[in-house]
Amino acid sequence: MRFAEILDTTFSLYREHFLLFLGIISVDFFGSSVAYLLGRFLPNFFLKDFVTNLASMPFTLVSMGGIIVATATVYFGGHITSRAALKQAGHWFWHMLACQLPWGFVFEIPRMGFGYLIVFVIDLEFTLLLFVSVLLSVPFSIRLPIRLGGIIFSSVYLVLLRRGLMWVQFIPVVLAPFSVYFAVRWLFTTTAVLLERIPIRSAFGRSSELTRGRWWRVWGGLISFSVLSFAIQRIIEIAVGFILILTRLVGAASSMDIIKWLVIYTPIDVDPLFLTIMMWVGFVVRALIFPIWVIGITLLYFDLRIRKEGFEIEEAAATVNVA
Repeated sequence: MRFAEILDTTFSLYREHFLLFLGIISVDFFGSSVAYLLGRFLPNFFLKDFVTNLASMPFTLVSMGGIIVATATVYFGGHITSRAALKQAGHWFWHMLACQLPWGFVFEIPRMGFGYLIVFVIDLEFTLLLFVSVLLSVPFSIRLPIRLGGIIFSSVYLVLLRRGLMWVQFIPVVLAPFSVYFAVRWLFTTTAVLLERIPIRSAFGRSSELTRGRWWRVWGGLISFSVLSFAIQRIIEIAVGFILILTRLVGAASSMDIIKWLVIYTPIDVDPLFLTIMMWVGFVVRALIFPIWVIGITLLYFDLRIRKEGFEIEEAAATVNVA
């Protein structure tokens, strides 16, 4: 398939089986709610971000696996329930975690590199600085089960910064080109583990094999789904924000508050009710658009298998281990 066909099939599957995917992503939404409540009520301490991310990670990871299993099943004309898809993903939880941790780590490095480069090299006004940083991070803005890279680099950065080692801020910048390469090369490890039921080490080799000679195609698809997800989320949040303002449900909130929300996410001088509503809207929207990139990457995985291995679609279906 061409990418336009993959994109069209992605939205078709999501629309036609919306209730199936809704049941799966409800687990992810529950995990986000748990993380939010922990972040709200836990006292500030050094590992607070790590604890809140760790609390939501199992829910998001199982949801991601459930989406992959459900996509493979319905794409080949099968039937599966949300519970069955989640159950199958849960059986392979530790395998998925072992695949996602290194992939998520390398995927986050370029975003951190852009952020550090903007903050410490380019002299811009603070709000504009954040806005530029957000724009540059758009290609890497898809929802991940756990943002391990950000946690590790932030922690290491704080420790070394206190010791006066300012050069550490440029490590993500230097590593960014290499991390992008491996982010594409390892993209299909989780999919391969779930659908082919192969060992973790074999999954990395399998993903590398599928992307060999198709690196730019895979990279373009991943970036496109990331940008698309980002755009959909922001459009919905802007629309909801303006509805709140026009209906005067949030007191003195203004259009500038929407801009601050989109750029800073947690501005301190915004109406508290507006901030609370927008945060929960963000949770719901992120959960709803989460399946888009996962479905798309799963379809891209099948497309590469057919291209690489010469399978007909029926033969490919017979080789996929889905319930």
